[in-house]
Amino acid sequence: MTAIGEPPLHAHLLRTCGTPVERDVFSLPAELPPGCNPLREDSGSEADFHGAPAGLRILFVSLSNDLGSERIIGGMAGCGVECAVMSPPNYFCASTRSAKRHFPIPDHYGVWLGALFVRRRLEDAVRNWQPRLILPLDDISAWLLRGLAVDRRVSPAVRGILVESLGAPEGYAAAVSRQRFMDLAANLGVYKPAHCEAVSIGMALLAAESWGFPLVVKGEHTCGGRGVVIVRGAAELVAKLTPVSTAWQQRLKFSAKKALFQFAGFGAGPMSGTMIQSFVMGTPAFRTLAAWKGRVIEGVSFAAEQMHPTPTGASTVVRHIENDEMNRTAAKMTAALGCSGFVSFDFMLDQETGRAALIEMNPRSITSTHLGALFGRDVCGAFTAELLGNRPPAPRPAKTEAAIALFPKELERDPDSKYLKSPDVIHDVPNDDPLLVAAHLRRLRAAFPRKNH
Repeated sequence: MTAIGEPPLHAHLLRTCGTPVERDVFSLPAELPPGCNPLREDSGSEADFHGAPAGLRILFVSLSNDLGSERIIGGMAGCGVECAVMSPPNYFCASTRSAKRHFPIPDHYGVWLGALFVRRRLEDAVRNWQPRLILPLDDISAWLLRGLAVDRRVSPAVRGILVESLGAPEGYAAAVSRQRFMDLAANLGVYKPAHCEAVSIGMALLAAESWGFPLVVKGEHTCGGRGVVIVRGAAELVAKLTPVSTAWQQRLKFSAKKALFQFAGFGAGPMSGTMIQSFVMGTPAFRTLAAWKGRVIEGVSFAAEQMHPTPTGASTVVRHIENDEMNRTAAKMTAALGCSGFVSFDFMLDQETGRAALIEMNPRSITSTHLGALFGRDVCGAFTAELLGNRPPAPRPAKTEAAIALFPKELERDPDSKYLKSPDVIHDVPNDDPLLVAAHLRRLRAAFPRKNH
């Protein structure tokens, strides 16, 4: 019996770009080693950065502590961008050495109370640090930032940066709503599963009769497989759509939550709702890209080899693919939405037709966005060049055809995963960011305190 964080288990598992780890990252010191500067919390003093040299600065905002969402910060910092992060202090993104500035918001019970502090902190950050762009790290912050971009309570300076960062306001509602996004895709003639809003159980049953089971039921404002359920019969569909309670306490709670939403600034898209989609049997795939004013700057596509939890969870092992239909669909949707910044589109590669069926959008970067350079598609580098007015890096042949085990997701899915033991699989560990690695490993040790090997 050995703890998950102890050698010898991981001596042969952890690999970065095919290179074995040179030291035991599972026994990292509590303090940063020489040369690694800890994040310095914002003092709130305007004098700190007022009049500082204006480099390319990007502020990343996090309201949900999603595994791996912080990796885009390292990708952009590696291109010479000066990065900062706004999040609660205990989030993974607050541990990365790639963010040179931290604008903390209070820890909170769920994301909603913490969201109340974002508007004021954005005003502070723009005044004191002067970022060029403000970008979300998760779906909740993507929703909030799009609402604040058109909120008249927000200063013109902050609204201007948000609109430049996120793209055309006319596209915000569809970008953050599964229902409206699929409505737009249908209007554009994109290949996709059938869908409808589950406004009533009767309507949902009619759709099920027409499409057949299984069906996919999706709630608004959920990600990583949360809020997505595959139902295989009428009774299961009815149970899923039947409200748990209509008591006055529940109605009061919803009213209070709605008022909190509105005060915080969640103005883009519907507050709630449920959509059903016909089921597409096939392989999950996605295209993640950087865009500017509706134009795709660069993108990279992957197919999922492992997911957690199955069958609707986040990817944990991915393999690079090239798919022209995914490229065309992503470009068409990006243009229609007027996107700027990082966005991603999810597909199912239909096992019967071979076609790429669009199933939803992530209005933000994802865990794999920074990996494009490994496959000749340097998403971060191309986006940086666009912002600086430089020539983008030319597409190059892929450096590798290996599958990539995403850290720490595949380790969480299965500590004994064959992918982690294979010399032919890259384990994408940020070895140059030891405090970030240590933060993830502390979480894994708590989840798997003892393990037979």
